Amino acid sequence: MTRWITGVAVAAMLANASPAGAQDAAQVAVDRAVAAYEGMKTLRATFEQTLTNPLTGSTMHASGEFQRQQPNLISVRFTDPAGDLIVVDGSAIWMYLPSTNPGQAFKMPMDAAGAMAFDPAQLMRDPGTRFEITDGGSATIGSRSVRVVKLAPGSRTEPFTSATLWIDDADGLIRQFEVVEQTGITRRIRMLTIQPNAVVQRASFSFTPPRGVQVVDQTGVRG
Repeated sequence: MTRWITGVAVAAMLANASPAGAQDAAQVAVDRAVAAYEGMKTLRATFEQTLTNPLTGSTMHASGEFQRQQPNLISVRFTDPAGDLIVVDGSAIWMYLPSTNPGQAFKMPMDAAGAMAFDPAQLMRDPGTRFEITDGGSATIGSRSVRVVKLAPGSRTEPFTSATLWIDDADGLIRQFEVVEQTGITRRIRMLTIQPNAVVQRASFSFTPPRGVQVVDQTGVRG
């Protein structure tokens, strides 16, 4: 009887301790990711994207290449749909999506969401202040062991209502991330290849609208 009571007590102690242990694991994973992205001057990756719209019940897939150079240059060039691109040139965000908006290019202010939605490093900027961090357990992405971490924004200024990260146990890189945007659309991006501090193409961070394309300049609109 005593052994049984002792065993139950130990099991209860372990059960009560596990949430704290899991929370510690989530924080360790986030700290590792922060260190990994802070140490990068450039990043080059290929990705797959899935957009799910609960209002229409539709799902859209895309793929392409992502490049980033500190402090604020970003290039997202799609291979599917081919020709679509998002470029942050350091002074504005350009969105040229001929697959859905032929004949138009949008020029937006730097604080618009735009390409930032493709850059996991944006989520690792002061996450302890911006988000409530909770643990989602362990998982695998491809052959990589990862920690699943959930982020809840502490402010409505964030362009999403929740985010989930799959952080590599070995190198702290975010292998996959998912955000639920304020519109209700869920965007999941899986990084197929990741090259930290890779050679990037300077020309990728500039955009000149093709002849005949109308530029919709929204740089005067903030937020």
